[in-house]
Amino acid sequence: MKFDVFKHRLIKLKNKSLPGVQSHLELAPKNRTQLLKKFKLNSKTHDAGVSLCFYPDLNNDVILPFILRNEYDGVHSNQISLPGGKKEYDDSDLIETSKRETFEEIGIIKENMNFQFKLTDIYIPPSNFLVRPYIFIIENTPLLNPNRDEVVKVIKPKLTSLMNLNIQYGYINEKKIECPFFLIENHVVWGATAMILNEFLSLFNQ
Repeated sequence: MKFDVFKHRLIKLKNKSLPGVQSHLELAPKNRTQLLKKFKLNSKTHDAGVSLCFYPDLNNDVILPFILRNEYDGVHSNQISLPGGKKEYDDSDLIETSKRETFEEIGIIKENMNFQFKLTDIYIPPSNFLVRPYIFIIENTPLLNPNRDEVVKVIKPKLTSLMNLNIQYGYINEKKIECPFFLIENHVVWGATAMILNEFLSLFNQ
């Protein structure tokens, strides 16, 4: 799909009803379904923002970047994720959080990130984060500069390939968690990232 066509379709989606939690549940790990249905915020819940940054490649095809996180002592170690992270004190809001984190992780300049609209909030029980996914467009092909302390690599699938994804099922990681997932450029994408992507694809493919 060419970038100009994508932008035109995206404008039409701004006032559409979101698929919401139902689209999340389609990609939720088996052990998380009930938690998502009945979760309650608590004083230790962390606010976070992630970015779906759509931009044109040199052929004007639409790209959505994901990152492969480094290994670290945490529940999201070595996973495919969207750029983003925890809100910091100096962030004016969670849109600013997602912009700052995207710049820090892959080098997209904040001023070039044009906010479009927000998808449904998603709670992540293992880390007690409430994540807000924000859609941005970048008008020109960005020069990506991944932060090697946090990011192993950036994967850059075309939107057309994402639109043709099929939900697969299996056991994930050393904990053998049974869950649905997407396979993107030979990388297993599961958990909150897959759930957020599924909502966007459900909305976009309407």
